[in-house]
Amino acid sequence: MLNEILIKKIEQIDILLRELEGFTAHTFEEFEKDISDMRASERNFQLIVDLASDVNTELLLESGHRAPDTYKQSFLFLADIGIVEKKLAEELSQSALIRNILVHEYDIDEDNATFYREAKRFLPIFREYLKAVIGYKK
Repeated sequence: MLNEILIKKIEQIDILLRELEGFTAHTFEEFEKDISDMRASERNFQLIVDLASDVNTELLLESGHRAPDTYKQSFLFLADIGIVEKKLAEELSQSALIRNILVHEYDIDEDNATFYREAKRFLPIFREYLKAVIGYKK
């Protein structure tokens, strides 16, 4: 059973996903024109990965496993304890790269189309993640 803190984090991920879905429902051309929506989308993506990593770490610790050292590991280790399938864990782990690019201001700023495409790609992946986490029974 999920504790109250995990439930709140999962609810927040759901809210952020819905907002991101709204931002990316527009064509790329429309998305790129509104800098505020674009920046909000980037921030939402970062927060989704951050919150998911927090959830992952809590679930891992509750299961008697060690805390992950990276965001990427936090997703990969979920497969080790049977919360998500290995393929989903590998897909989710890739979101850490996008998050790090955004946070550390690598070159994605110059390629808004890449972020837009990746954000859309990760929406259903994180929906699947939420289903797995919510359905997880210790």
